[in-house]
Parts: sequence; C-alpha cells; structure tokens
Amino acid sequence: MSNSIKFIVGGKGMKKRWLSLLLVLTMSLGISACGSANTAEGTDSAAAEESTEEGTGSDGVLEVAEDPADWPVVKMEVISQTDTQEKEAEIEDALNEYLVSINAGVQADLLSLSFGDRATQLTLLLTDTSDPLDLFAWRFYSSVSDLVKNEQCISLEKYRNVYPELWEIFPEEVYDTCKVNGEQYSLPGADSFSNFQVYAMRKDVVEEIGATDLVGTKITMDQLNDLMAKAEALHPELCWQGETLLKPLMGVDNLGNDSLIGVLMNRGIGETEIKNYYATEDFRNYCYQCKDWADKGYIVDNPLNNTTLPGQLVNDGICGGYMFEAYSIDYAQSLMDAQIVNYEMSIFQITDIAGDNSCVYNGWQISSTSKNPDAAMKLLYLAYTDETVGRLLALGIEGVTYQVDENGCAWYADGVTAENAGWNMTGPWFYPNECLSLPFETDYAEYYSAMEALWSDDSIQYSNGMGFVFDSSEVYDQLAACTTTVDEYRDALLYGQVDVDSYLEKFNTELENNGINEIIAAMQEQFDTFLAAKE
Repeated sequence: MSNSIKFIVGGKGMKKRWLSLLLVLTMSLGISACGSANTAEGTDSAAAEESTEEGTGSDGVLEVAEDPADWPVVKMEVISQTDTQEKEAEIEDALNEYLVSINAGVQADLLSLSFGDRATQLTLLLTDTSDPLDLFAWRFYSSVSDLVKNEQCISLEKYRNVYPELWEIFPEEVYDTCKVNGEQYSLPGADSFSNFQVYAMRKDVVEEIGATDLVGTKITMDQLNDLMAKAEALHPELCWQGETLLKPLMGVDNLGNDSLIGVLMNRGIGETEIKNYYATEDFRNYCYQCKDWADKGYIVDNPLNNTTLPGQLVNDGICGGYMFEAYSIDYAQSLMDAQIVNYEMSIFQITDIAGDNSCVYNGWQISSTSKNPDAAMKLLYLAYTDETVGRLLALGIEGVTYQVDENGCAWYADGVTAENAGWNMTGPWFYPNECLSLPFETDYAEYYSAMEALWSDDSIQYSNGMGFVFDSSEVYDQLAACTTTVDEYRDALLYGQVDVDSYLEKFNTELENNGINEIIAAMQEQFDTFLAAKE
C-alpha cells in the first residue's frame, strides 16, 4: 500500500496547534481511507474506571467526535536508543494525518524511550496519572502476570466484541500466554510463535569437509557431531559451539522460567507432568554431550567468563559455527547474511518445529492509568491490523527514512544511515505487528509472509503449557534458593567444565535441600487446575 502524504514538520512547542490545523484541513479535503496465577480482580485503576474524557464509552466502543481537534490523544511508546529521535515529530504528524484520513477518532503521541534506562522510565510513567502513558510493551520490562499483580495494566476482555479480529490473527494457544486467570490483559506481539534449533557453520568449512549435500536439511545429532569432528580436524584453531543453554535442543518448555525449575518435557507437547529437569536422564545425557564437546575442543575457550556473542566470535575468526533458534531455514540464512559479515554461513536444521512459552517474546497492553482506554484500544487495534500504521511505526516515512526495492524489501533511503536516520528501524519486533512492515536491510522478501504462514499451519504442535503462569508465592523462599543453586552449578555442567556425575549429584542434592520438590509439587497442583479449566 502506498500513500502520497505531505507532512508538516515543526517543533514540539508548536505541534498541538499545527496538528489541530492539519487535522481540520485534512478532513475538509476529504482524504479517503486506505485500504498467571495472580488474581485479576481490582486491576483497573481508578483513573481508568472513572474516566469521563470525551471519546471513552462504557461498552468499549470509541465514540468519534466530529472535529478531529477534539479527538483523544493516546501516548504510545516507541523503540529508541535515546530519549529523542529527530524524525519523531515528522513521523507522528504523518501518522496523525493518516488517522484523520480514515476517521480513526484518535490521535497519537509517540514517546521515544531510551532502551538503556527504559525499565526505570516505564516504572515512573506507569504511575503518572497527570500525563499517563497509554500503550506499552512488556518485552525487556516485565511479564503479563507481574503487570497484573502490580496493577499496571487493564483487562482487555470488554474489547473482544468490539474488535473480534484482534483475537483471530494468531493461534489460540498464543493468546493464552498473555492471559491471567483466563482473562486477556495483553495481546501478543507478532512473531513466529514456533521454532526449531539450527546449526550454522562457515560455508567454506562445509565445502572443505564435503557436507554441502546436507545444507538446508534436517540432520541428526550424530550427523551434527560428525560435522564438527571433521571441521575440528581441519581447523583446530576454531571452536564450534558458543551458547549451550539451547532449549529446543534440550527439548523442554521452561514455562517462562529460564532457570528451568519445573519444566514440561518434549517441549510440552502432549505433556501433563511437571518435572525436575535436573534430576532426569535427559539432562544428564545432555551434560554428557556438552562435556564431550568441551573435551574435544568444540566449545569456546574459558566459556564461564566469555561475554562475546557467538555471532561476533564467528566474525572475529574464533568460532566456526554455533546454534540458534529459527522458524525456517531461509529465515536463519537471512539472519546469518545480516549478522555475519566476514564469512558466508550454511544452515542445518537440528530439531522439529514446535511452539512453547519461550516462543512468545512480547505483548502490548493498556496502562491502568490511561484516561482514555477505549481510544488507546482503537490505536492498538490499528497497530495490529492497519498496514500504514504498522509501517510508520516500524520504518518511518517512505522516501524519508527508507526506500523500497523491486522485491518489496526496505532499505535506508538514499543518504540515510542508522546514525542519521532519526528513527529506529532495526526493531520491528518491538511493535504489535511487525508483519505489517517490510523486510528491512535483507534480500529475503518472504521474511514476514513466511512468518505469517506459520500462524495457520495446523501441523505445528504447541505445548500444553502455553499460557500457564506459576504463582510462586507459597514457595518463594524455596524458589529463590533453588535459583541461586542453578546459577552456581548449571553453567559449569553445560559448558563441560566439570565431571558430570559427581557435580550433578552435588547439584541435585542442593536443589532437594533447598526445596525443589516442594516447588514441583506446587507447580503440578496449579498446572492440573490450569489444564482442567481448559477442558
């Protein structure tokens, strides 16, 4: 979709007056539209419940004022490396002009939050009732259950009948991950929601060891080990593994807990029993595998103190391959093409595709201090469903911040770089629906269409634990103690730095002494209730 729009650019001080004039003028010209276990009770704040602002209806339907100058303004956070972005005002004006053209009934106030101290700023903004933030994302800040517990967001249930399309975009299991006690408080941000483990190896090495016929196929662990053995024989100066906490390869649904204290095996597919993963033979065997990799020189040197990401290790000529998660071979290849600049990479699939809690990375919600929740919901709806809105958020303005090639891929506009763009275009995943955008700085034109195709792929299986949130309040001390124990022992095992049997015995003994069995029992009881409620 392409719109020819002229923009008014001005300072923040003049913005409201310019915007009012712009909105009235645009309407007069008749521009046409283009095509967890915590209780939720009492979550809506008084500010939201008692709102009497024009445009807020009790049934969730936004009442659109005749004069756009009277429309409620919704403050929405946008991703940024700094607190200011030079093109913010221009992009905001373009967005508001478009909102007028479709008679949206709402205006937008985009707020750039520096990623470095975003958490601190969000905490303050979510308590500000005088100039509240209306729409925000939970990624890299909190979880849905904690937002509800802290009364920082409101229930979205009353909007189901107003915007039913919002509950039809993604698989049903995905929406469950953003519920608390069966009630929708957040909407998941678009993603693949399923993945598999891949291994990427330098293409020149793959050719040297004669493995080109396996590229792009699903291989076994024996075949993977054979690849690394042959590569190590030719290039002992390189390592072949970086990160080893690889959940798809380990075959668990961590249920939102990266300490893996209480998991579902088989990535949760068809599973109903919560297990102490560290006491299973699966974990022991995985540790044996990691120890074998370390003993053969496959794992990066001094792994317990290494802070360099695997991709950079490859670029630096230290590592010849590593594993990561992807939703397709082509997607994995596009990531390597973008991230590994010094070498070409070849991709091998290791596990089957599946969806679990760790595959849902983001969600958007309305703050409990919002004075116009109905207006906020309207803007959120458009951010999920309207291509123009989605692209303005993710890419800015065509011809100003980005340009589109003949394959439908977006690139920085002529003369524009990441340093002078004035708008962050490298974080489309942050917004409600990145699939409304265009593939950016990549030749992989199917980047988003392939992702969207997964949402309707009935062959993909999802964990039984999708949406389960453990209320740990009754075993808080035990969970804290066990988390500390995991931090102390696990990395040494996963990087093959210790004798597996003796160290694992000490690890499990300390976990038991700190109450892991009580945690598992509490999780199982809540999980049984969770499953029963879904029947």
